[in-house]
Amino acid sequence: MSIWQRVAWYAVGLGLGTALAIFFFADRDFQCTYLPNNRVLVDLHDQPIRFVGPAAVDPWHKACAGDSAMLKAFLMRGQIDFSKAQVTTRVEGLKHSAYPIELEWEGVPYQGIWERRQDSAVLVSLKALQP
Repeated sequence: MSIWQRVAWYAVGLGLGTALAIFFFADRDFQCTYLPNNRVLVDLHDQPIRFVGPAAVDPWHKACAGDSAMLKAFLMRGQIDFSKAQVTTRVEGLKHSAYPIELEWEGVPYQGIWERRQDSAVLVSLKALQP
């Protein structure tokens, strides 16, 4: 068997294996979120945003006229400050986990406090940080 025949059989096997893998695994939700920041953001992003808290409404309307793109940007590109995060545990007895997430939106840095609830993600407060 010549080298070209071996390469051809290898290509056929690789193509069939790829086609079978796509057929079996194409409809699965597969995400590679290994870093803690990404895992929390994906978890918050997967939940619907039910409402924006009263302390965050005015800064949100001033920043982007109430556009939901800013809220989605927080949950996709934000940076979480885990040293200030309050995560629920059995000992602390907090009702919801709260994460301070920083985002630069149109050249202005913002910090939003997001709560992870059982059925939703809520923006509790929002403030512009000094550049």
